[in-house]
Amino acid sequence: MKIFSKAAVMGTTAILSGLIAASGALAQVETITVTAQKREQTLQDTPVSVAVVTGEQIEQSQIRDAADLQMLVPSLRVSEFATSTNTEFNLRGIGTSSFNPGLEPSVGVFIDGVYRPRSGSAINDLLSVERVEVIRGPQSTLFGRNTPAGVVSILTQKPEYEFGYTGEVTIGNFGSRILRGTVTGPLSDSMAFRLDATTHTNDGYITAEDGRDINNRDRQSYRGQLLWNPGDNTEIRVIADFGTIDENCCAAPFAYYDPIDQGAIVGLGGTAVPADPHGGRIAIDGDLNTVLDTSGISFQVDHDFDAFTLTSITAWRNYDEDQRFDADFSDLDLVSDRHIQNQYDSFTQEFRLTSTGDNTIDWMLGGFYYDNQLHFRNSTPYGADARNFFDAASAPSVAALVSSLGLPAGTGGITLLEFFLDMNQSAGVGNFVPLASGSAALPTTPAEGFIDTTHGLISEDYQYDTEAWSFFGQLDFNVTDNFTVTVGGRYSNEDKTMVTQINQPDPMSAFSFLDLAQDLRLVAPGFCDPGLFPVIGGDACAYLVPVVLLGQGATHYPDPLGGAPIPINPSSPLPSYLAGTAFNPLLGFSAFQNWEPVNAADFPTSRNDTNFSGNIILSYDVSDTLNVYASYATGFKPGGFNVSTNAAFTGVFEFEEETSSSFEIGMKGALFDNHLAYAVALFDQEIEGFQTNNFVGNGFALENAGSIQVSGLEFEGTWAPTPGLVFTGGFTYLFESKYGDYQYAPCPDGFNGVGAWDAGDPNFALCEVGAERTNTAGVTALFNDLSGRDRGNSEFVGSITGTYTWAVADTMEAFVRAEATNISSFGLTTSQDPRTFANQDGFTMINGSFGIGAEDGRWGLQFWGRNLFEQEYVKGAFPSVGYLGTSVNAYPGDPRTYGVTLRIRG
Repeated sequence: MKIFSKAAVMGTTAILSGLIAASGALAQVETITVTAQKREQTLQDTPVSVAVVTGEQIEQSQIRDAADLQMLVPSLRVSEFATSTNTEFNLRGIGTSSFNPGLEPSVGVFIDGVYRPRSGSAINDLLSVERVEVIRGPQSTLFGRNTPAGVVSILTQKPEYEFGYTGEVTIGNFGSRILRGTVTGPLSDSMAFRLDATTHTNDGYITAEDGRDINNRDRQSYRGQLLWNPGDNTEIRVIADFGTIDENCCAAPFAYYDPIDQGAIVGLGGTAVPADPHGGRIAIDGDLNTVLDTSGISFQVDHDFDAFTLTSITAWRNYDEDQRFDADFSDLDLVSDRHIQNQYDSFTQEFRLTSTGDNTIDWMLGGFYYDNQLHFRNSTPYGADARNFFDAASAPSVAALVSSLGLPAGTGGITLLEFFLDMNQSAGVGNFVPLASGSAALPTTPAEGFIDTTHGLISEDYQYDTEAWSFFGQLDFNVTDNFTVTVGGRYSNEDKTMVTQINQPDPMSAFSFLDLAQDLRLVAPGFCDPGLFPVIGGDACAYLVPVVLLGQGATHYPDPLGGAPIPINPSSPLPSYLAGTAFNPLLGFSAFQNWEPVNAADFPTSRNDTNFSGNIILSYDVSDTLNVYASYATGFKPGGFNVSTNAAFTGVFEFEEETSSSFEIGMKGALFDNHLAYAVALFDQEIEGFQTNNFVGNGFALENAGSIQVSGLEFEGTWAPTPGLVFTGGFTYLFESKYGDYQYAPCPDGFNGVGAWDAGDPNFALCEVGAERTNTAGVTALFNDLSGRDRGNSEFVGSITGTYTWAVADTMEAFVRAEATNISSFGLTTSQDPRTFANQDGFTMINGSFGIGAEDGRWGLQFWGRNLFEQEYVKGAFPSVGYLGTSVNAYPGDPRTYGVTLRIRG
């Protein structure tokens, strides 16, 4: 085999290589077989939108893990956020957040037919890959788990009955060191083995101010296989694997400092590194470490009967993760290290009966069983600097009020609040005159104060178990030699149970500033009735908020019925209809309420989901080189439990199922004597009950977003104009990607009535103070309505490659290859923050490589570079954690990397 000439024609994706016949220019191209429909078919005969990346191409493009695949499959986006294991897979702009273990991915990941319950279990470096199939659109009929958006199916090389080995050494910048090894061969006439191992380390490309390297790589994978053929009709394949990751990832430097946040950081002795995600620096005092161990074993048995094949796949998998994460991304101790422990054990069993031969009706029947036991723990208390920071950051906002009360300059919001409450408590406010809000009593300042290291998320603990089974089938009616009608369906039944333990004390979040604005009084000389004060105490004093408003120059309240303005009277409380408006100067204090009251009894303990999903495909072979098809498919992802105390933000402790429907028409063909091959697909997809998990600064808001609608055009092509020269390209163009219905979406960040948007912007009118609404869970807060609005995905993503291969002397060959990927602009925050640094402009990345080696593949040397022109881009952004202002942190994309790889084969 000529390792370079064969790989050269694989191009950006191998989707089309199987269409190119053995013409003179491409005599060595082999037909590519895929199993996207659980039976072997050529790409041209597969009537679904599927891209294939081959093992040869993975080597040539220096693809190390699943995240690198997106450079070659334009419709696939894979991103790391916060930690190495928080990896999100998206197809056609549809995916699921990885920040809540109660959510399962919309894009299912399968490795050798075994489902990976969470995306983090599929991120380690790839080993001996035969091919990767990326199947777009709902695939819930044949793939057993949670695939309303599509499937990434990774298929590895089997053991071989001839002895062989592969070794690889890579050295690159940032201290990159990669070692890979594979050995395979016979154990007997009927049994063969394969052993694979890889280690991948680098120093990282971000440096902490204390000298630590961040965003590094330190991961190892080991894999062993046995292949046993006890008879002519039976094949048994056993796979065992173990992987480990111990990495300091992923840093999110500041993209923007709100002046009140930056001033407080510097004022308390912290380091305000310049706001630049690409500066390569960050100041943190805690860890950004993830340790992950994954392991598993699977048994696949295939037995051929006369008319059908029986397949059984049995698998056990274990996932054990430990995260320690400095969530505030500063060298102040605002939020103590978030400590997450996430562990699960899963068991899957699949049986399939697949007809063999050419029949008028081809068929497949099967069943799938899934059991997953997940244990999740999290601890994120306040840090030692939190109180001082909140005081320092809020001091400018309350300076006028502090001055009017004669308090020391620089008094911050926490201290001021405690002063108000202590003053009212000591004077007995509410003891004789009922509180205006109807509350039974005023809050009491804790002995340790309102912000302390004993407050916050001390611990949350969930035992979350899932048991599911399903039956599926598919029939292919071969109406004529050229026309096939396929119908399929799957019935699913799923049970989930959860046991919850919560310890989240936060006295600050236990009361309402709407109530407090009506109840507090100003217990001070000149503001209390001297005759009544000795008798009824503070209840003889003026109300605090009306006095403050008068001091600010206000004289009247607006009439709720539109009548004449009402004079402000300090002897009367703030009217309740104004408590949620700008007339309430205490509303800004709600920024200190980071941990909503919640307890274990708020969380459900069990649920059941059932669903029937199906598809119908019409496929017609117009000629030997042209196939057209049309399809309709539905997909399903079950509901579940919100595995986070953040559920209290929206009141959504349990989310409902997510279903999808998709129409698709496509065409696959070849032109110009098979020198040009192409595949085109038009799609229109809608997801109902989209399970969204939006970050809102102090946590995530998980809910069903109503619906989203996505439609677009996909194209992939291969052109071989001359011997040795091949161009490939592909793109995904979205006509629309919008929310159909999302009435209670999160608002962008804001503090003290100032938001991340321009005042009066109609897109955020519902986020202005006073526009509070009550959602379907009964929570009253500021929500935006994103119904009908664009979701902020890239409109266009395209890739193109060019590869030229030529002979060097009689026994060697060389190649040169260039790759370009263009991604149009996209939003970085789920709340649609309109600011420039919260949105990414379109950009283009260029990769390149040059290789030379033996024609028979015995050795090869490759010089390569990725992001050669050092394009700066960010993958995501979020409101800064633990701050009062509208600061933003962002995850930078990888910088330029380069290196050299030596491979040997035998």
